[in-house]
Amino acid sequence: MDKLTFPQFPAAELVNFFRQKVLTGAEAKNFTKADIYPNPKPEWILKLFMRVLQRVFNIGVEQFYMVPMDLDIQYPHLMEGFAPSAYIVKLMARFLPMCLIYDFHPSDVLNPKGKRALYLLSGIVNFLHFRVTRQMVYTSVCLSYKSALDNIHQHQKTIQELEAKIEKLTTVPPEQQAEFKALSSDIHDLQQSINQEYRTKDLALQEKIAHQKADFAEKMKKVNQNKLNIATMKEEQDTMKSQIVESPEQRKNKTERMKENVHRLKQARQETSEKCDHYRERVTVAGLWLSDVQAYNKKQHSIETHMEIYRKILEELRQKEEQIMNENREMKSMVNEESQLKRTNLTKKEKLAKMDIKNQKKQEDFEHRKNEILEICSHIQEKRQAVHGRVSHVLQEIQQTTSRKQQQIEMAEEEKKKYKDLVSGFKSALEKYHESMIKTTNQSGERRREKVAKLNRRLIRQ
Repeated sequence: MDKLTFPQFPAAELVNFFRQKVLTGAEAKNFTKADIYPNPKPEWILKLFMRVLQRVFNIGVEQFYMVPMDLDIQYPHLMEGFAPSAYIVKLMARFLPMCLIYDFHPSDVLNPKGKRALYLLSGIVNFLHFRVTRQMVYTSVCLSYKSALDNIHQHQKTIQELEAKIEKLTTVPPEQQAEFKALSSDIHDLQQSINQEYRTKDLALQEKIAHQKADFAEKMKKVNQNKLNIATMKEEQDTMKSQIVESPEQRKNKTERMKENVHRLKQARQETSEKCDHYRERVTVAGLWLSDVQAYNKKQHSIETHMEIYRKILEELRQKEEQIMNENREMKSMVNEESQLKRTNLTKKEKLAKMDIKNQKKQEDFEHRKNEILEICSHIQEKRQAVHGRVSHVLQEIQQTTSRKQQQIEMAEEEKKKYKDLVSGFKSALEKYHESMIKTTNQSGERRREKVAKLNRRLIRQ
């Protein structure tokens, strides 16, 4: 009891719990602390155990008072008072290991003690609290499982509907299959021809534009370098003016150089202007091809409209595929949850199997003890039968003695009647004799009277 796996409650809390949760009516009102501790009453302990077993095992009250019919009991009405306590002992030996109490003894029910009763009742209360929490968890799991199944069925229905819609959208009706094939072949041919024409033209134009951009970039680099050179030259000129007085010959050389550079720049600018004019002419030539290009553009727009319709269909298909993927993910998650629940159920079943094995061992021990008790009861019953035989023999002897007594009393009454008749005859004879003697002898009366008195006394004594 020192190493408990559950808290031991005080007597007041146990009384409140059993009043509120287990007992009902007059039992809850009459139940007090003195019924449990320090001197527990066996009838209240039996009543509490009975109510707890009714709640846990869902047993009716009448089953506690039923005597098993497989036992050969000579006087079953004598076992009716012991049947409920024996049934409670049997069920408590099966129930208390669930409450982590493995040292149950029948004396805990038949002859309870205060601390032991508190220990057993606190273990039972702890199990009832645990039972309520597990019931809540089980009901929530059942509800979630039912909702999950409903969601799975709904998702399956939606998936089937979406698959039917996808089949309708992807399948072309037989009336439009020929047109669809013709349009698809024409669109494919037009795309190939347009792509080939545009690719050749685009490649040529892109090559020209690339060369021109390269030339223009090189020229711009040269112009920028010349601008930088001019700026540096001006800075050097300003510095040189401030430091040295230049000669006219150097100045002339520099001016000539500057003129040559300007001439070069003008030539480059003319070349660029000429190239720009050439490109303008090409642009005018390209304007002549606008009608053909517009016609191709119209065709391309019509193709693009068809392609947009096709893309929309593809987008719807992708959306539906995504929905299907999400629903499949949800299905996988639900399957995982189901597998987890199955695993938890398997672990619980394993625990229950272990508990059943322990309970079977306890039940075997209990049956062994029960067999020992039954053997003791059988010995007691044999002794009882022997005593019963002796009592019956004594009763027969008493009956015989009473019958003999009555016979002797009847014989004594008959003898009394005979003696009474004799005494009455003898008295009458004596009276006659006395009268005759009085008549005959008056002289010796006193002596004769004494003799007669003596004779009367002897007769009375006899």
